[in-house]
Amino acid sequence: MKPRLLISLPFLAVGLSVLSACSSTTGIPAIAQDANPADQWPGTGEQLEDLDAQSVRWLTTNENADYFVATSQDQKSVCLFKFTKNPDTSNVGGCGAAGGSDVIVDISAPGARMMLVRSEAETSALEAAGWKKIHENILTF
Repeated sequence: MKPRLLISLPFLAVGLSVLSACSSTTGIPAIAQDANPADQWPGTGEQLEDLDAQSVRWLTTNENADYFVATSQDQKSVCLFKFTKNPDTSNVGGCGAAGGSDVIVDISAPGARMMLVRSEAETSALEAAGWKKIHENILTF
């Protein structure tokens, strides 16, 4: 029985390390994944001044706009940005605490109302109130 237990422990440790590598303290799994070409920041370098440029991730495209997330350099904040493909429409973004709240940031600007939520956040009440889930982590109104 003991050899079996010793053999199982390394597999358990490997399983736990894989599981923890998939989770993210920000609540946004895309941030923990490796970057790919779609994750290229579409804005200016000045917009990334206090952000970790290596954390930028594209999440989705919806209604002619691309949605990106990034973390602050200290990893304590997560930001959501909407970049429109229409030159007459402003790009918007905002940041919120990466803590345990389901809603990380709720952004309201002319022509944009969006919310960044943690993965597996309970959003049914928001959706019943008219919010539209366009990504696992993004709702728009």
